[in-house]
Amino acid sequence: MKFLKVDNCDTILDFDPKCLQMNICDYIVFLRSKNLASQSIAAYVAAIRKFLDMNDIIALNWKKIHSFEPEAEQRNEDRPYTNVEIATLLSKSSPRDRAIILLMASAGVRVGAIAYPLLLKDLQPIDEHHIFKITVYRKSPSRYYTFCTPEARRELEAHLDWRRRLGEQLKDDSPVFRKSFDSPRIQKPVPVTVSSISWNINNLLKQCGLRSFAPLTENQSIPKRTEIMRCHGFRKFFETNAFKAGMNNMYIRRLMGQKSNLEDSYLKLSHSDLLEGDDRHIGYVGIMDSLTIDESQKLRREVETLRVERSSWESLREEVNSLKDLLKQP
Repeated sequence: MKFLKVDNCDTILDFDPKCLQMNICDYIVFLRSKNLASQSIAAYVAAIRKFLDMNDIIALNWKKIHSFEPEAEQRNEDRPYTNVEIATLLSKSSPRDRAIILLMASAGVRVGAIAYPLLLKDLQPIDEHHIFKITVYRKSPSRYYTFCTPEARRELEAHLDWRRRLGEQLKDDSPVFRKSFDSPRIQKPVPVTVSSISWNINNLLKQCGLRSFAPLTENQSIPKRTEIMRCHGFRKFFETNAFKAGMNNMYIRRLMGQKSNLEDSYLKLSHSDLLEGDDRHIGYVGIMDSLTIDESQKLRREVETLRVERSSWESLREEVNSLKDLLKQP
């Protein structure tokens, strides 16, 4: 609206179609002069077209308009966070941010899923493995289930216990993560937002020296994209490490809530399939160590596994000895 110097959107509906088309083309040229990425310009144009289509303004040559848009440029290569980088972020994080980071890294959830909001009733404890089963987007058609590591569960429980100690009465519909609060509003939790989570992660990256913040140049309106996506890098960490641990791509997509079209209609995987796996497929339990950041947590799991195996072997030995005693009897 500022570009066209009009008061509101409805004003442009009275423009002559040819004049309107020329103004849209001029706007695209203006956006290109700001060195915006081709995807950003395409998003602006798509919004304009949607507005005009909804108001029955169809007498425009969109093929000609799109010809003014720049060609799609090669995106910068990006990569997931490494274990060391996540550990560095955790060392500077508050208890709440630690829980958020470990949840995103170990469950592969989008930052938007946390701000949806994620509620306490969406966390179902599975004590056998010391993890949470997580319902993501509970009221949405995109609802799916995933899991988090014992490490993430411990941080989540510590964060919730801290809120209880402050006097908050947690209920099933309480958000797992809330904004900062003072005493008068302690019983009225407001869920965190995507922008607040992103802002906190951005500050942590700056404090830890994991991202350089070069000043904008004269012709630059937004910072240059870096090799690690601020929040989505945790989701990429999950997918990369799950694949390296040997998990099937279909299992990964189901745990990440990614649609796979026809396969979603025909391939039915139960929650136990995704959690335990089978003789041919690795479930979430099989990749937990690859998603655990703290090495001491991995060692603790190994000790617990060895203890269970030792107990099984001792039981088997007792059974064998009992059978031997029976065979010796006349």
